[in-house]
Amino acid sequence: MLSDTMRERISRTDALTEGEFRTAFERVAVGIAVAGLDNRFLEANAKFCEIVGYSRAELCGLTVTELTHPDDNLETQRHLRSLLAGEISNYSLDKRYIRKDRTTVWSRTTVTLLRDDTGGAQRFVGVIEDITVRKSTEEALREETRILELLNATGPAIVSQLDLRTVLQTVTDAATQLSGAKFGAFFYNVINTEGEALRLYTLSGASRDVFEKLGTPRNTPVFEPTFRGEGIVRSSDITRDPRYGTLSPHRGMPQGHLPVRSYLAVPVVSRSGEVIGALLFGHPEADVFTARAERLVAGMAAQAAIAIDNARLYEAAQQEIARRERAEAALRDADRRKDEFLATLAHELRNPLAPIRQAALISRAAGASEAQKRWGHEVISRQVRHMALLLDDLLDISRITRGSLDLRLETTELATVVRAAVETARPIIDEKRHVLSIDVPAEPVRFGADPLRLAQVLSNLLTNAAKYTDPDGRIALSAAHSSDEITIRVSDTGIGIPTESLGHLFGMFSQIGASAGRSEGGLGIGLALAKGLVELHGGTIEARSEGSERGSEFIVRLPLRRVDTPRHMKAIAPSTAGRPGRRVLIADDNRDAADSLAVLLRMDGHEVTAVHNGCDALSAFGTLRPEVVLLDIGMPGLTGYDVAREIRQGPLGRAVLLVAVTGWGQTSDKARALEAGFNHHFTKPIDPQQLNELLRSAEL
Repeated sequence: MLSDTMRERISRTDALTEGEFRTAFERVAVGIAVAGLDNRFLEANAKFCEIVGYSRAELCGLTVTELTHPDDNLETQRHLRSLLAGEISNYSLDKRYIRKDRTTVWSRTTVTLLRDDTGGAQRFVGVIEDITVRKSTEEALREETRILELLNATGPAIVSQLDLRTVLQTVTDAATQLSGAKFGAFFYNVINTEGEALRLYTLSGASRDVFEKLGTPRNTPVFEPTFRGEGIVRSSDITRDPRYGTLSPHRGMPQGHLPVRSYLAVPVVSRSGEVIGALLFGHPEADVFTARAERLVAGMAAQAAIAIDNARLYEAAQQEIARRERAEAALRDADRRKDEFLATLAHELRNPLAPIRQAALISRAAGASEAQKRWGHEVISRQVRHMALLLDDLLDISRITRGSLDLRLETTELATVVRAAVETARPIIDEKRHVLSIDVPAEPVRFGADPLRLAQVLSNLLTNAAKYTDPDGRIALSAAHSSDEITIRVSDTGIGIPTESLGHLFGMFSQIGASAGRSEGGLGIGLALAKGLVELHGGTIEARSEGSERGSEFIVRLPLRRVDTPRHMKAIAPSTAGRPGRRVLIADDNRDAADSLAVLLRMDGHEVTAVHNGCDALSAFGTLRPEVVLLDIGMPGLTGYDVAREIRQGPLGRAVLLVAVTGWGQTSDKARALEAGFNHHFTKPIDPQQLNELLRSAEL
């Protein structure tokens, strides 16, 4: 590099003799060039000629602009204009020259403008130092720093991440940068029914759409060595590789494929030796991927394989945990539903036992009239039938579950089955004042079925429709047939079915959480039983609803098959409902239970009034001012808890004796009754003698 003294001596040519100037001009270790104001070279020393690869004679025909790299021309011209304008006396600039062989050389160029004695501009003198080696070293250091920073950032990110997609995306992005690729991708090694295939998983440097619209890559001769784990494939120009373009139909890259010449493929192999997949990189220019880039990516692929193994183990563990949690939740749900079923079963069995016991006492009472005894016998008969049906349902569902229920197939007429089902469900339909419409084919439709079981299915659907539809609703039963199928629909304008409940509606002990005042009891096995019976007939049953308060529809489809021996079906006998007798008020939605208990208490000399829902109980309490109130808990409208709270809050509520008479008899039920304001809790069937003792002993 020239000293400041040397630069000054070269700039002030008048201080040197011609010989001295020429000697210094040629011997300095840096290039020196002189150019006119038109930028054309006038003189150059040997070192500058060596730097740019031109002879002196060749340089004299060129301009500074022609030798300057296009990317540096604007900056060079800006500085020259500043010199001519007198804004600066000289400038130094790192710039590139284009050598004669078209390679690029970096220089540190210092330019001074020589002027005459009057200050007029004469020529430019430049001192040019070759700094190509320094620039290459700096660039290599910057690249090394970038790679180290990338590796330092990527390593911990890979190790700490357990999400498989995140791991692979991190690896793909980092490896694409490390290799200098234009785009990179990770492909899973998967096998389909047609043999081996590849699946794109992560992508870097290109749109996913570009790859997806090309379809699934195949294990071509180019891909195969990588995905068999045979080693790394690095090609300076894959289009010249003998393995390239040997398979139809594309004979190379398909239309729309990203342009690839430089190609690098590194297999990702697990600790067990499994080829998990491969990192693939491409660049539209040739000779991009170096041996060093290959080693870096191979190291990252090894890290990726460990991370993928860890992520897959973690994913498998999470799936196993989730499976166990689902299984445990299912067990807890089954246990909860079992407990609910057992409690409901106890409730459903106690309810008919109460009127049976009371009616039996009436029949044996010395003071009972013949009419009262006959009425008691009717109550017992009705409740026994109810219990029999309940137990039959339990036995039927058990037989279906075990696969031991046999159908008694015979030639059955559709209209007869419908009539039997309607007859069974008619009492509850009439009780709630529903309008029932029936639309069945006018012509006889005969098919093979078990008429009793099929009528059981339809009566179950009609009863459910009546139970879960508010009074004065509409229920429709329609039937149609084709050449091979019968379709029966039962629809209503009731409370509907929440969308989330449709999936498990036909499960054992499944019940929809009905709103207060709409719960009509039941074990929650009716629809499961209906589904089992329909499927035994080779048919299907489905439920539809647009949601809560939008009604529901049940559709039964049965095969229209024939049997040899025709038989006529017997009508199924419908159950009938009963009627609703110190001052006692009884409130129970089971009429037989309320009325029989009222008769017993009247026979013991009490003044008794019986009502059958919570609203009527509150109204009667205000009118009659009873001393004792016997309340069932699970009444429609207002529950027994609601009635008790309302009574206790009124001016007459403190003195009255409140007694819960219910089929719900668990410890939690008794505690809840006491919290609601009840003095006593009796579980059905109630002991009349115990009740009488309470009434006689209570201080009211």
